[in-house]
Amino acid sequence: MDGTSSSVIDFADIPLNLNVLVIDTDPEALEFIKKSCEENIRCKDISHQAVICFESSMAVEVLLKKEIDIHLIVMELHMPMMNGYEFMQFLDEEGFDIPFVMMSSKSDGIPFSSMEKAFELGAIEYFFKPFRGRDHLLDLWSPFLKHYIARRKEDDETSDGEAKADDTLHKKDDDVTLHEKDDTLHEKDDTP
Repeated sequence: MDGTSSSVIDFADIPLNLNVLVIDTDPEALEFIKKSCEENIRCKDISHQAVICFESSMAVEVLLKKEIDIHLIVMELHMPMMNGYEFMQFLDEEGFDIPFVMMSSKSDGIPFSSMEKAFELGAIEYFFKPFRGRDHLLDLWSPFLKHYIARRKEDDETSDGEAKADDTLHKKDDDVTLHEKDDTLHEKDDTP
């Protein structure tokens, strides 16, 4: 790739209005995230749609019905029935590739172990509650774009690796020799 990307981000592929699935039992947090969606801090003319769920099972139903194209999930870690970690495992098992933001209270200090586990399971961001005053809305574009760009980069690397592997596999066997010392393949040198 020589320091350049083989593909350019096509902004036509990126939705302007995000559908944000929000899962929490805290009415104040839900209202704050809903307001953050309605008053998009990145672009005042474009609002996002908040899809509010008070239970994990409601969110599972929304995703499985596929009536709404969800672009971002923001979820409280400590939910009854299915916590945030279990929900992320559900997403993985069902093949959903949706950027995920975990959130929890920092009333007992910053939960580093919770953050670490969330990131290991694929969370793209971690929000802390309670949220600051009404004049500091959440930036919901950043986690979505982080996820989108990371996936584009992975796709580029995968397709470049496949192309290189494909080139190697299509060489004739008689053009390649096995190097005895390090078990690597090398092209035959036909010079005497």
